[in-house]
Amino acid sequence: MPDSVVFESAEPIGARPVTPVGAGLWRAGCAFLIGALPSAQLVARCAVGVDLRTAHPECVSATGAYRAAGLVPFLTVAALDMAKGYAATRLAGRGRHTVALHAALVVAGHNWSPFLRGSGGRGILPATGALLSTDWRGAALILGGPTLGYACRESGLGAFASQLLLLSDTLLTRRRRAALPSVAAVLAPIWAKRILGNRLEMRAGLPVTRYLDRLLYDRDGSTSKG
Repeated sequence: MPDSVVFESAEPIGARPVTPVGAGLWRAGCAFLIGALPSAQLVARCAVGVDLRTAHPECVSATGAYRAAGLVPFLTVAALDMAKGYAATRLAGRGRHTVALHAALVVAGHNWSPFLRGSGGRGILPATGALLSTDWRGAALILGGPTLGYACRESGLGAFASQLLLLSDTLLTRRRRAALPSVAAVLAPIWAKRILGNRLEMRAGLPVTRYLDRLLYDRDGSTSKG
């Protein structure tokens, strides 16, 4: 009797092995899309039927949800936004520069969401979640500033002060310098949003003091952006 022939299973037609670069790009894209998920918009719509893009176009975030729908929707959005940041950085693996890239992308996706036509939040909550995976002290600092600032009726200034303190602490404390890539990665899109807004543009003729006012207080003149 002839020996039986064993056929090895063949790869499906068209299948290609995923390269490390391709996998990295895929995960980075997922990080941006996770950040772009419009949790505040969805919660406000479900809670009170409000479209935050119309009611608060410069603040489609937990703050906007609070103004439109109250405390419970605000807390729900806050938890979801922090979870977005945490999930995106956990997706990155262990390399600190990859984690930093994912942290920047999740905050950028939150700040300029394609699902909201470029609108979004200020990035503090997803940044808090992103830092929680690697630097709990940084997460506490970046979240504590706007909380204390709100109690003093100046949440924008409180937020900036805590962000500046976070950056200074990371730079000056030797044992915390490993967290610098992630800290810089979340602060860059946060400050870009404060200065340039949803459209990422600098208006001709606008004085430098106006941009400084935006950076420090997160507002134009006396109009608070939240």
